[in-house]
Amino acid sequence: MITAGLIERSLNHLLRQTPGASESLLRHAGASVRFDLSLVQVDFRIADDGYFSEAPIDAPDAVIRPTPALLARLPFFGRDALRHADYSGDPALLATLDRVFKQLSWDIEADLAPLVGDIAAHRAHQFGRDILSHATQAFSALGRNASEYGVEEAELMARGVDVSRFNREVDTLANDVARLEARLRILETDNP
Repeated sequence: MITAGLIERSLNHLLRQTPGASESLLRHAGASVRFDLSLVQVDFRIADDGYFSEAPIDAPDAVIRPTPALLARLPFFGRDALRHADYSGDPALLATLDRVFKQLSWDIEADLAPLVGDIAAHRAHQFGRDILSHATQAFSALGRNASEYGVEEAELMARGVDVSRFNREVDTLANDVARLEARLRILETDNP
C-alpha cells in the first residue's frame, strides 16, 4: 500500500535524523502500532533495530487516531498538535511513542543540500521559516482584528472591561438585596 510505505519511510527517515530516537523504541521491539487515519488504517511493528516496519496486525498494542483538532493544528503547531490525537493501548508503549514523536525533528537543510547545495539549502530553509513566521503572525493579527471587530464594531461580544464592571455591579446588587432582606426580617420581628 502506497500510504503505509510512505508513512513508514517518512517515520524511519525522521528516526534516523533524530539521535537516540530509534534506541528509545528498542525496548518495545516486536510491539505493534496502528495509525487509524479514518479512511485507512496503517499497521506497523517496531523492528529489532528500533525502526518501524509495515506489518498486518489483528490486535495492535497501541492505536493512534488523529482528531479534527489535530489535523487543524498540525500545520501551525507541529509536534505540539500531537496532544490532540486519541491514544489507546499499552501505556508504556504510548508513553515511549509520545516521547519519541516529541523528539522527532526534520532536518530539511540536510535533505535539500545534496539536491541544491549547502548554501541554497540553508537559504531555502531560512526563507521557508520566514514565510511560516509571517503567516503565523498574519493569522494571529487576523484573529485579533476579528475579535476586536466583533467587540467594538459589530457589538457581537462584550468587552472584558464591561463584563468585569457588570459582574461587580451584580455582586454589589446581591449584597444590597441581602442587607435589605436582613433589615426587613428585623423590622418584621420588631413589629408583629
